Amino acid sequence: MSRPRKYNTAQSKAILEYMESLGETHATAAQIAAHFVETKSSIGLTTVYRRLNELIRSGKVRKYSVDGVSSACYQYITDGDNCSEHFHLKCDTCGTLVHLRCGMLDEISGHVYEEHSFLIDKGKLIFYGKCGDCLATA
Repeated sequence: MSRPRKYNTAQSKAILEYMESLGETHATAAQIAAHFVETKSSIGLTTVYRRLNELIRSGKVRKYSVDGVSSACYQYITDGDNCSEHFHLKCDTCGTLVHLRCGMLDEISGHVYEEHSFLIDKGKLIFYGKCGDCLATA
């Protein structure tokens, strides 16, 4: 029985570099594939999914399935990044997911714990609304 091969191809490297270039910005697999179509690279959607799964397993990329309805989002994991330590904002219009580090919300979280004996899981808490770009075009 043969072992599955681990590929370290130019395509894998290109996808990882693109994800890293996005910083904290999230992207769907379709958005990632669209980037490579725009740059005239021969990386299709199936390859993007396959490589993203490898990057998730290796701990280099995080997968978000925010509401169970929208397409999953992917994000490059920077050193020391921990999404369970901050809140998130999701735009209902464009789907952008933003990391929110805010002392005011930390205070609210602390209040809820101290006064109501309930520990909020910050990594799972998402505030929905409209981002500044979508508000500006409305």
